[in-house]
Amino acid sequence: MNAEKKVVQMHPALRSVPVRREAIVSECRTLMQKSFTEALERYFSRVDDELFTLSDKASSNTLQELYFEAMRYLRRERERVQRLYLETLSAQYDRFWKTAPTPTVAKPAQPLPLDEDDFSIVEEEALEEDLALSTLINKGNTLYHRELYCLNKRFAKLLGRSELSNEDNPLSPHGLGQTFAQVLRPLTLDLKVRLILYKLYEQEVIAHLEKFYDGINDILAKNGVLPEISKKIKKKRTPSTTSGGKEKSADGAGDSASDQAVYVQAIQAMHSLLASWRAQVGLPSLADAAGEPGVVVSDTGEVVGALSALQDPEQIARLTETLRQDETANLKLILADRLSQTHGGRRALAQVDEDIIDMIGMIFDFILEDRNLPDAVKAVIGRLQIPVVKVAIIDKSFFSKKSHPARVLLNRLAHAGIGLSEDDRLESNPVFQRINQAVSRILEEFGQDVDLFAEVLAEFEQFMEEEGRRSQVLEERTRQATQSREHLLLAKKQVADELAARLQDLELPPRLKRFFATTWRDILLVACLRRDREPEAWEAKLALTDTLIGSLKPPAGDGERQKILKRIPGLLRALRGELEAISLDPKQIALFFKELEQVHHAVLRHPQDGEMDVRLQRELAEIAANLPEVDNLALEELSDFDEDDIEEEIVMMAEEERPETADQFYEQARKLQVGDWIELKQRNGKTIRAKLAWISKVTGLRIFVNRRGVKVAEHTLNGLAAELRRGDAKVIEGRVPLMDRALSAMMSTLKHPVKQTDEEAADAALAL
Repeated sequence: MNAEKKVVQMHPALRSVPVRREAIVSECRTLMQKSFTEALERYFSRVDDELFTLSDKASSNTLQELYFEAMRYLRRERERVQRLYLETLSAQYDRFWKTAPTPTVAKPAQPLPLDEDDFSIVEEEALEEDLALSTLINKGNTLYHRELYCLNKRFAKLLGRSELSNEDNPLSPHGLGQTFAQVLRPLTLDLKVRLILYKLYEQEVIAHLEKFYDGINDILAKNGVLPEISKKIKKKRTPSTTSGGKEKSADGAGDSASDQAVYVQAIQAMHSLLASWRAQVGLPSLADAAGEPGVVVSDTGEVVGALSALQDPEQIARLTETLRQDETANLKLILADRLSQTHGGRRALAQVDEDIIDMIGMIFDFILEDRNLPDAVKAVIGRLQIPVVKVAIIDKSFFSKKSHPARVLLNRLAHAGIGLSEDDRLESNPVFQRINQAVSRILEEFGQDVDLFAEVLAEFEQFMEEEGRRSQVLEERTRQATQSREHLLLAKKQVADELAARLQDLELPPRLKRFFATTWRDILLVACLRRDREPEAWEAKLALTDTLIGSLKPPAGDGERQKILKRIPGLLRALRGELEAISLDPKQIALFFKELEQVHHAVLRHPQDGEMDVRLQRELAEIAANLPEVDNLALEELSDFDEDDIEEEIVMMAEEERPETADQFYEQARKLQVGDWIELKQRNGKTIRAKLAWISKVTGLRIFVNRRGVKVAEHTLNGLAAELRRGDAKVIEGRVPLMDRALSAMMSTLKHPVKQTDEEAADAALAL
């Protein structure tokens, strides 16, 4: 009894928390070990059953053997893996309390920078595993966002910090997933089996964490660590819909009274802006009629019930189209008619409810006019207006939390729709079908349980991740192919420049000129492509080129002539080695040396004696010992060729210089980042949507792919600017989430409540 009193006294003051921290941490650790011992037993039993079933139903002997061997291997390793997982998790948990983690700052994902010479491709298997790990972490974060909120707050309190992120918490889905990946990494398993293990971990461990998180939060609350937020982990509270229900009936999300007070205060602060806006646009206020005789103010329960009646999936499409096309139509007025039909009499709305309905209406007005989304996608997303109004009324965190599942779902649906083109057959497009499916489920199942949005969001994100795997692999292959092609073009350009600089103003016989433009060019090209790995070989080839070309120029004097004579034997042997290394036809080698002999005789013959002839004949005789006899073969007997074809035109897509007067289109093209979307008009008149997948740091070439990751266009910077200037390309805003843009547009409209023309409104939206 006395002990109980002491515990009760500790909670409000929290003075005992630092003293009892070790005991609290130890109690949580015990629950963690017990919970995950049971979870791993369940997990490996499921793994064994699943691999046995897959082996039994395998479509080939190879697959059957793969799954059967994996099952046997994991049976042998099971005990060790379970022990290692628990040890690793416990060690990370203990380290978390001994060394407080440095607060992490959330940053948007950025593509890895590519150096000029970095043409490597991400390993496909590593990509697949990363996606599987990301999927299970995201699912856990979505399913348990409330439990994690409470747990992070309480752990932060014990650590003496104000905030703690999921990435810092060793017991979050992120920490648990990383621990699993760390333990799984050393196992000798095929990728197919590894992906199965990740999926089963998601289903058997991550999907059953609710009881564990509730238990940890209960331990912390019981020991006085922020007990006042314990209500936040409760779910699925069904609000009362009785006419006498007050704010309690609308508290479907389980917010505390203080949270509601702050929320209502914020909405009230918006009221003056909303009132001014209504007056400007001529929209009546139903709340102002509350004091008139015979007018009944509908409580929140009645409003939510009337909205549910309007949510009928069969009628919602017509209602959405009416709200979009009819300027006089307004959801608030339609709702008031429904309330009057259902409950009788003239009906008014509470001020807070009216303000919420008007704000959501403005948000959806923006969505339905957003030029960045195809019309078909806007029409589908627009059907969520009534469910979102209900969410905003029921859940007081909708406007304040960017991470609210309803807001995130709207963002994800819109982002997925950006890549869809109007000219595509959207009814058969899997992404459009999935968007439709997500919206339909909300319309059919959403009553007042806001958690449904989190479930639909998790399912949609999982689908998009699986859908994105193939496109990511294709994108990477597209980038690699383009980089390889560009690498080859750069090498060709450099070889052409090196030869042009050396052969300039040098008169050569046509067939020797052809040798440099074809055979010798290819030898240099191979060396240039391998220059990063074998720089000495490239330098040696250039030096040999200099020696060869130097021997073809008339010497300035007898001293220089003697130097060239001394180099020729080594030069001829080196040339023969290079030509044999590329398996050049021996007859072609012999003909080349015969041509070279003639040039050397003409250039290096001594004017007084025949010394040069003797030396050349001796060296050439040694070289020709193992070559075909060509003395009776005239050079003219080789196939004819056009001297104009000797020079190869090298197409080089170099980075253009910045124009002297860079206009808005040039700047718009320059600011496009990898991941941004544009709309392109094709020659046949159709429009496609394409994502910027890669920008070369060497030439500035921009590669665009479609939603499936297939390359659809490539442009230089100036070329893309020209497309934008002609109107054949338009930039699509996808970097800023839809809800953020919609809320910004709403605030802009409220602060400047004037009627705009359609053109002005469009320009304002594009400027956001």
